Amino acid sequence: MRKPFVPVIVAVLSLVSYGFVVAQSPPPAKKSPANMAHVTLNPGDMQFGDQPPGLPAGAKVAVLYGNPGKPGLFIIRVKAPDGYKVPPHFHPGTENITVVSGRFHIISGDVLDATKGTALGAGGFMSMPGKMHHAAWTEGETEFEVAAMGPFAITYVNKADDPRLAKK
Repeated sequence: MRKPFVPVIVAVLSLVSYGFVVAQSPPPAKKSPANMAHVTLNPGDMQFGDQPPGLPAGAKVAVLYGNPGKPGLFIIRVKAPDGYKVPPHFHPGTENITVVSGRFHIISGDVLDATKGTALGAGGFMSMPGKMHHAAWTEGETEFEVAAMGPFAITYVNKADDPRLAKK
């Protein structure tokens, strides 16, 4: 009748051995708080300046997080006037937009047709994969956030639409 005890002894020894191996394993690496940024901004703390050269004139932009000119996550807040338009273009990576106020219109493709597209109001969100052609425009003064991976880049479908190429 001693046979039932043999499996129990093997099981106990196995658990003890497993516990020893786990106890001898190094603890997982911890992320250093020095590598993380804690950012808190109220609307009055945001410092808006003119849009970057790759966007049409008229918008104001504040960098909320990261650096759009460097690799990594960045978040910007854009204040655009009524009727602000960004002609058909694309980005190398995913672009995520959250509307804060106003109406933000987005359309995929190579034509900005203001009779089509999707209108997003305050609280609306869109995510567009990299290299997807799209255009955008605003209805009323509109504020929205863009979250993407840097460095920021924009390529216009029609080179003539690129404000960086405009004659000065």
